[in-house]
Amino acid sequence: MPKGGSWTPLKNEATDFVQGTGSADITPASLLTNFIRAAGGLAGLMRGHGGAAPSGSGATRTSAGTKGATGGGAAFGTSAAVGTARNLGGFLSSVADVGLERTLRDRGLESVVGKSASDVTDALLDEFAGPASTLDNALARESLAEIREEILSDATTFEDVEKELNAAIDELGIFGILASFFGHYIFKMFCRNFYEEWVKKVGEAKAGSSLKEIEEYIRSSVRTRLTGQKVTSADWKKDEGKQITENVLKETLEIFGVTG
Repeated sequence: MPKGGSWTPLKNEATDFVQGTGSADITPASLLTNFIRAAGGLAGLMRGHGGAAPSGSGATRTSAGTKGATGGGAAFGTSAAVGTARNLGGFLSSVADVGLERTLRDRGLESVVGKSASDVTDALLDEFAGPASTLDNALARESLAEIREEILSDATTFEDVEKELNAAIDELGIFGILASFFGHYIFKMFCRNFYEEWVKKVGEAKAGSSLKEIEEYIRSSVRTRLTGQKVTSADWKKDEGKQITENVLKETLEIFGVTG
């Protein structure tokens, strides 16, 4: 975690939160807002500064969600996350328009047409997120994997994948799915900065429980505010696709009280 500036009071607030020693004003909402502001807000989260990912591809799972990566400090940036979300948005839009098979063929992924759900989704994970070569890449890839689990956990066949993708698009909207992706990403960034320090102070069980509060706050806030918003028709490979993706990130941050 960086030192000085707004990070010092944030670290103190986070310690009070996990230890239960702060005032009632220290909540998951206030903590997350101050965390995003300390990271530089939208501009800070748009920059890509990820260092090399530690062995084991960065963060690992805990009962609360994600254990912070073990190296690289707190270099912020969502260039990998924005790129991954843009890829995901273009893919979902194409599936809704022309179907899964045509979308895969158009992307040069005809080798997985008709294959199992795991074959299809593994190929998409590699196509959209790429290797976990930096911390930013690793967290973006893991966030996409969690979206895959949320949407396609029951899929076993190729047909299941298409059916569940369309169901998710109908229920959440492409905007809502991308916002959920960014929610996962922000949570993982938070974990990377605080988890290990919290474990030292209060142990794994309490640290995990406190992180679960943060995770649930993010999840419920995004679902309540951004599910079902419409995305206008766009060429996702051009600047308009990038702009839509950045707008989703901007509106996601606004949920948490960060407007710039």
